[in-house]
Amino acid sequence: MNPQLGDVSEDGFWVLTTEGWQPSEKQLMALNQGAIPHNASLPQQTVITNYSVEGKRMQSSEVMKYIFSGAIALALILLLIGMYHDSWTGVDEDGSDRGQKGGIGLTGVTYDCSDSTGTDSDGDSNKEICKFGGGIGTGEIPVSQILIAESVEELVEDLPDEMSGDLDTLCASMSELNDIIKDPEASEDIGKCEDRSTAGTTAIVFFWFSFIGALVTGIIVIISLYQTIPYSDEVEKYGILGSAIFALLGFISWLILKPESDGTSFGPAFYITIFSIVLLTALAVIQFIRPKAIGNLVLFE
Repeated sequence: MNPQLGDVSEDGFWVLTTEGWQPSEKQLMALNQGAIPHNASLPQQTVITNYSVEGKRMQSSEVMKYIFSGAIALALILLLIGMYHDSWTGVDEDGSDRGQKGGIGLTGVTYDCSDSTGTDSDGDSNKEICKFGGGIGTGEIPVSQILIAESVEELVEDLPDEMSGDLDTLCASMSELNDIIKDPEASEDIGKCEDRSTAGTTAIVFFWFSFIGALVTGIIVIISLYQTIPYSDEVEKYGILGSAIFALLGFISWLILKPESDGTSFGPAFYITIFSIVLLTALAVIQFIRPKAIGNLVLFE
């Protein structure tokens, strides 16, 4: 059957007129509502291309946020190790000659006498001397017991080879012991111990501010992957920047306030803390640089 004037196509978008097939009212309404004509290949391709670029942008942004939050987590772990591992400095030369290991942290001290063997020039056991010093330094041996004990062996026989305590306890024990032996030269060592404790306490306060700032930033980054958070970009920028600044202030304050090193060397916790500060600083710099894109791939946006 031949089409007649006024016939409408099966899809309803065309009507036969004396001038041929023309758009119907249905098609005109669809075009007015934003429909794309079938012959508009170039605009349609543009839409597809834009959608593809936007998808790459979103995917890249999410990947970088995961990497950023992972780097923050690593920095936090390293910072915690630095804060509480007793290895900012090692033992002095006299202690190492007796086989004593261990170190001093920001607020703590550790003695390890497991490798102490042999005797000193007076015939005393190096291990017993090491454990005696560790027991006094960590508070395992009250100074009052020294006056009533018959021998060093009696004082240390029940002590473990490895002992840990607080710097404040070490300083207090040194002061209490000096009240008994009345050594004029011991006052300088007590003063150094107290300065070291003050330096560690000050530094750890700054480090905790740094830890909290980085932790909050990391949480915001993770949450922003799943829902929109107002001003999340600003929080990420200034949160990680504040964390880096506080960490750096803590490290510098420790270097300034601590006493000069006598026969000691910096240990693993010292360098771990430096690495965590460098990592936090690098993350802060990246957040402020934030390159928009390379080609169609957005890195930090």
